[in-house]
Parts: sequence; C-alpha cells; structure tokens
Amino acid sequence: MLSLAVFRIPATALLFVFVAFNVGQYKQLQYGKWQWICIAIIAAPLLLDILFFWNNTDWLEGIKHGEKRLALFLVPLFLIGRKPAIRWLYILRGYSLIFTLVLIGCLGWFALAKSEFFVKYLAGRELWEMGYVFAKSLRSHAPALNLHIAFLVVVNFFLLAQAYWKKHKALLIGGRLLLFVVSAFMLLFVNTRLAIVNALLGILLILVFYLWKASSSRKALNLAFISLAICAGLFFAFAKAFPHILEKYSTVTFAHMDKVGRLDEIDRPEVTVYNALVTRVSIWKSASEVARNNLPWGTGAADGKEALNQYYEDSNQQFLATYDFPAHNQFLDFSIKFGFLGLMVALLFMSFPAYLGIQLRDPLVLFFFWNFLTANLVDDFLIRFDGIVFSALWMSLFAHRWLHQSGGRARSTV
Repeated sequence: MLSLAVFRIPATALLFVFVAFNVGQYKQLQYGKWQWICIAIIAAPLLLDILFFWNNTDWLEGIKHGEKRLALFLVPLFLIGRKPAIRWLYILRGYSLIFTLVLIGCLGWFALAKSEFFVKYLAGRELWEMGYVFAKSLRSHAPALNLHIAFLVVVNFFLLAQAYWKKHKALLIGGRLLLFVVSAFMLLFVNTRLAIVNALLGILLILVFYLWKASSSRKALNLAFISLAICAGLFFAFAKAFPHILEKYSTVTFAHMDKVGRLDEIDRPEVTVYNALVTRVSIWKSASEVARNNLPWGTGAADGKEALNQYYEDSNQQFLATYDFPAHNQFLDFSIKFGFLGLMVALLFMSFPAYLGIQLRDPLVLFFFWNFLTANLVDDFLIRFDGIVFSALWMSLFAHRWLHQSGGRARSTV
C-alpha cells in the first residue's frame, strides 16, 4: 500500500485488505497509554470531522469528508497496536524497489498511450504542461504525485548511502544508484518546484547525518562529493534537455507579484499565472479573511470550499472564482472549516513526525516532517485521499518504531 498510495482505487482496495487481515490477526494487537496517544494524534483530523459534524449544512457531504479521513484512524489502530516489531529496513527496501518500478511502468504507459504528448515534450514544445499532463493521466495531481516521489528519492538516496557506507558489493551499490537516478529523473519530469527543492534538502540532510556519525571524515566527504556530483549532473542534463525548467524556477515563479488580489488585471491569467506564486498568495490572502470571518467554529468541512469561493465572488476575483481554487494551505483550510481548534490540530498533526524524528534520531523521519509540512504550506493534502493515506501509513510506522525502541516501549506500558 505504501508504493500505491498515490493511486486511489488500488490504495482503497489494499486498505480494505489491510483492515480485514488485521481484524483476523487481532491477537497480535496490544494497546497501552502511549499507543492510544499516538493513534489519537494521527486520527485528530478525523476527530475534527466528528466533533464539528453539526456545523455542516449538508450532512451527507459532511459524512463524505469524514469517510475520506477514516484511514487516519484505521491505519494507526492496526499498525501502532501491533505487538511484533516491524522490520524497518525491509519495508524501506520494498517500498524503494516497488514504487520506482511502478513509476517506470507509468512512464512507459504514458509514452505509449499519450504518445502525442510524449513526442511533443521530447521535441521541447509546451514543456510547462509536462508534469501536470503526466500526473493527470494517472488521475493524480502533479504536486501530490511529486510529494510521494520526493520522499522516494530521499529513501533511495538513504539506501544508496547506507550501501556505500557499509561497503556492500558493487552490484548492490550499482542497483541502489540506478533506483536513485530513475526516481530523481521522475521527480524532475513531474517538475514541481517545492518537491525538487525539498528532495535536494533531504539529500543534504542524509549527508550531514553521515558526516556527523563518521569516524572517517574522508569517507564521508567522498560520499558527499560523489552524491552532489551525481545530483548536479542529473539536474544539468535534464535542464539541457528540457530548458523550460530554468525559466520555471526564475521568471515564471515570481512573475506579477504586484498583482496580489488583482489577478483579473493580468492578460489571460489562466495561461500566465495559473501556477505562479502570485496566484497562491492571492488565494492565501482570501482564505485568511474567510477563516477570520468564521471564527471560532468555522464553516464545517462540507462548506469550507463553498465559503472560500463565495468570497472570491464577493471580492470580484473572477479568475479565482472561475477555477474554484481551494485554500492551497492545510492550516488555512482547517481554520476555515473548524476554526481555531482546526488550526491547533493542524499544528499538532504536522509537528508529530518532528517529535518522532528527534526521538529516533532518524534523518528520514525528519525529512518526512519537512517534506509534508512544507507541502501543506502551499497545498492541502489532508483533503486528498493520497495525502491522507501517505501521512497515515508513514506516521504510524514511525510511531510503531519509536514505541518498540527501549525508551518508547517502556513509556508505552505505563
């Protein structure tokens, strides 16, 4: 399920299988004080849906919102409550291999089924739409897809660095290098700015971790030099083949910043600034006003998006109203729907992986925290099934691992 979380239909089917299997293995479950605390933190967004259900105008829509977030309770309930320790490296290696192979298969399918787009991109035309068309062909959204791929890239790099550090056989190191390069290529192909920057920061975090633990600084510096050379070479080769990436990261991103809240003054904003920073800032400005106007209880989960779109209409922002943009920030989204308590729950939920990462002293967990936090500052992934399952699975695995370490295990039996 970890490797298919980005695809709603297979992930939903696997979630049912996961629940059924664990119900059948109920004797393997055990709960203590700290297990329930971890489960409650991860399930907190679902608890908001239940607590504020009365605030929905349409109760059926309120049920649909809660049903989507049900995984935030079911996944930690069965993963965190498992008595046997989970084989962490086994899971990482399986995830690394399967998800990378799935992405290769998706790219191959795209090249065949959408050959007109693929040939156009290879010829260097309409490169601005490349990642979005690819993600849409998979019934996904480019930033959501690249949230998953950025984490995969850093997992692949972590396993590559570990194989090099432990002096594994050259064939194994070569395999790890291939998986890393392929996943990094897919990250660049989907080409969302924040995910690429985050993946680079994640790689640097892994390198700092190995430099910190190194008994031989020369070995660590060699790892750093080789890794950065590979990343730089891959990026410049991709930029050479697809030069739009340089334009996207410079002029396109920061264009028209003087038009915040006045996007309709821009000629053809749907073409010029649809994915630009000025559009996000305009949305955030509007969303913050809606949140402030609906304190302290919010609008209810079912009415949040409608309230925001009504504000676009009332403030004569027709471009934003036409495309019905959501809040594009999970903190603002929860503030609109659930008021002040929604903001507090978002802060608790987003910061929980940071606590686990510090306790585990694990750079991958800390990167997950940073990757998911920053992604939710510019988007709202707890309204998407793939974002919900992604966070529920990994956070539950991190919590389970912490509880099975000596300190966490001792506290969990209090």
